[in-house]
Amino acid sequence: MEYKVLIKNQTFSRVEYRKEEDLTKLFSKTYRNIISEKSFFIEISRQAKSKNFKNFKHSISDGYLLVWDNPTTPSLYITEIELGKHDVSRHILPQLGNFIAFIQSASREELNRLSKFLYSEIEKNKQIFERLRKDTGTEVFKLLDNSMEDLQILLVIDRISPELSIGLSDIEKAIRVKIRKIEISLFTQNKEEVVLFSDSEITEEKAPEEFTLEYHLENKPEKISSIFNAFLKHFKTKTKEIKEYPTKHYIGFLKDNKMIFACVVRKNSLVYYSKARINEINPRKFGLPFRDVRKIGHYTNHLPTEIVITEKNQVEHLISYFEKVLKKY
Repeated sequence: MEYKVLIKNQTFSRVEYRKEEDLTKLFSKTYRNIISEKSFFIEISRQAKSKNFKNFKHSISDGYLLVWDNPTTPSLYITEIELGKHDVSRHILPQLGNFIAFIQSASREELNRLSKFLYSEIEKNKQIFERLRKDTGTEVFKLLDNSMEDLQILLVIDRISPELSIGLSDIEKAIRVKIRKIEISLFTQNKEEVVLFSDSEITEEKAPEEFTLEYHLENKPEKISSIFNAFLKHFKTKTKEIKEYPTKHYIGFLKDNKMIFACVVRKNSLVYYSKARINEINPRKFGLPFRDVRKIGHYTNHLPTEIVITEKNQVEHLISYFEKVLKKY
């Protein structure tokens, strides 16, 4: 079947790719428009291998995509670029399966090795290196290390067949892993080009009521879950006026239907955001790492203060702080 696009009475014909490299070039040229201006694609082949899994002969990725729209909670994608004509069961799905195995089994040492490798690659691009520092207000290696807490998979493909769609859906349901899928096509007429794409981050958005606490805590370490649950238990049992409100990226806490604070659950940390500005309640009294994020992008931009929690002994101080926030608001 031949696909065409009609734009202002002009007919553009779809380009059928023979080589994966051609699709890679298109993605490299357009990814900032598709994903975010605050993203950087490191186009490099590298094996994503964990010593806990031996069968990794198909585990060479096509690159890594770093996204820092939210500097405290950056995302890193192991990126696989494929053509829809490739064999689904013998090539595409096994490749993605190996990446999933790496994400779920990689040791701290292996993740550190990946961070160092990506740092050395980014360092070669002085413009991006300096932009990362300026946009995020942090060192590049620290940003990369933080991104390892949200290591994900990105599949870039020219066409998702029904067979592949079913296979991806089965994997995501069975292993409870999320694979971001970008379907991208190029249409041309003479020297003019039109790019058509779909992004599962947008098209597969769940309804708000489908997000739950379990959605955020699933596959998180017991330590992180117990810290969050201790915090939640206090406000559910002692402060009846607070209601939790899980969304896609964070868990909001509402008082009189107004968000007073929120939490982003990461693999090795919990990032809380407060309605109180950093100078309204003295942070020195609580011994917690506070940061003013009024000028730094994050998921809850209306909440100006950030607190990163990593240890159980910080929960008591965190609760004391938010009790004061509740009294104020």
